[in-house]
Amino acid sequence: MPTANAPATPKTATPKKRRTRKASTKATPVAKVTTTTFQGGKVVAKKTEFTRPSTARLITWERYQKDITTRWQIHRYEIQELIKDFQKGIDFVSPYHTQLVKQIKTINF
Repeated sequence: MPTANAPATPKTATPKKRRTRKASTKATPVAKVTTTTFQGGKVVAKKTEFTRPSTARLITWERYQKDITTRWQIHRYEIQELIKDFQKGIDFVSPYHTQLVKQIKTINF
């Protein structure tokens, strides 16, 4: 049995919260050039090539060597810290391991 619809009640005036968008951290797009080859009115081949950015600054060989040396030193430091963390983990677990080995040896099968 159809019933009459109730009159629409006005919604309260609560504004919707909108999220703010952060600035994009993507790198600038690389310029491309597409060359299309036609033969007899039909597309034969498409070739896309990247173009060299005009704002690219090349560094000198000395700066490049210094950068490699610095990165290698950072790598050595990070590996040193990783080994320290592994050693801390081993030192933490080893008493539990020895206790477990003693318990297993005392069990008679």
